[in-house]
Amino acid sequence: MSGRIVRRAIAALGALALGGALSPASATLVQVTVTNTAGDGGLALTPLYFGFHDGSVDLFDVGDAASDGVREIAETGDFSVLRDERVAQQADSVGGVALGVDQGLAGPIEPGESATFVVNLDAVANRFAFFAAMLLPSNDTFIGVDDPTRFALFDAAGQFLGPQTIDITGLFAYDAGTEVNDASVTGGSAFVQGRDIAAGVDENGLIAAASSLDDFFGLTLANGAILNGDIDFLSDPANFLFARIEISEVPIPPAFLLMGAGLLGVRFASRRKARQSA
Repeated sequence: MSGRIVRRAIAALGALALGGALSPASATLVQVTVTNTAGDGGLALTPLYFGFHDGSVDLFDVGDAASDGVREIAETGDFSVLRDERVAQQADSVGGVALGVDQGLAGPIEPGESATFVVNLDAVANRFAFFAAMLLPSNDTFIGVDDPTRFALFDAAGQFLGPQTIDITGLFAYDAGTEVNDASVTGGSAFVQGRDIAAGVDENGLIAAASSLDDFFGLTLANGAILNGDIDFLSDPANFLFARIEISEVPIPPAFLLMGAGLLGVRFASRRKARQSA
């Protein structure tokens, strides 16, 4: 584990200890790493947004109209509205985002690139995970999870299920049905040079399995690369890999748990003394 991850873990645990929220039974620090497995010239992903919830957060279903949050992430990669919808469905759910690095904090996760974040999870409130991101280039093609209990991180007894790998295949690719996929100059597609993303045409359709993006093949992308890799995820969707997610627990040093308990004990003693002297 890198020094940077350790520092982030300690900072998060310190904040929890001082706030009285840390206990070995309730806090599990989890590291999430997303790797775009595409080869050169392949598809990119906008920052991959995650939600960790109790199984009640269901943000979309195939055959339904897209919510505002799904529309935004599918057409622009903006996950802020989807985040608000998650919180509205479960207030104590937790969010996280894997950010691309080459184009800045809001940049895409490009072929071959990995992005990592660390999040503190409660085994009951944050038992399940979903993810969502826009596929680039496209107009409204996104990856997501339509079954809220598809990916469990903890079992019913609250035990962490251990390290796991999630392959984001073509089976997780969807068309939001909100904007016509159009690779032409006037089509309003995202992440293509010379395109105005605001020029897309409303489709007024329903969420469905993603359709082909072959019309985008050979175009120059916003990062200067040419889309000329393998982008055919329809021929064998179960084996076409967009990205890989690796989830693992960040060990909490025993000494730090003792330190946290000590801090809480000092805090409790101080409060009791204050009450006695009042």
